Amino acid sequence: MIRASLLMWVLLMAAPQAVAGQQVTAPDGPDIVRIEPASYHDHGRRDPFVPLTSGADPGEGPWFETLRLTGIFLGSPGNSLVVLEDPMRRGHFARVGEKIGNARLLAIHSESADFEVDDYGSVRRESLRLERADSDRALNAVRPGRTQ
Repeated sequence: MIRASLLMWVLLMAAPQAVAGQQVTAPDGPDIVRIEPASYHDHGRRDPFVPLTSGADPGEGPWFETLRLTGIFLGSPGNSLVVLEDPMRRGHFARVGEKIGNARLLAIHSESADFEVDDYGSVRRESLRLERADSDRALNAVRPGRTQ
């Protein structure tokens, strides 16, 4: 109640000055800190305030290093796609040119896929080989008409 009364008194005292066209300003003192706008002169260097990920948010998907290539669907150019699995066993589907986390799919082959991986401005090319399930390995090891 006292604070509300004090606030009303301050507003009433400032109102006649504002009506008269005078600007109401706080007195300069040790409690007031004036902040000047920051400026950065790059002198040909990279601006440290610009994100290194060039717009790609790491939260947009899993990191390339954590992905496994678990499936490839080959079709007509542009219709082929890969199935990637993250550590949480979630599936991610991608076509050529699409991004998943910090990687962009460049090419799809019958047994592998090529990616361009961006690690904070350093870009490298990586390939993932198709991982087969244990049951697929067993089927490939024992073929009809073949004895072990």
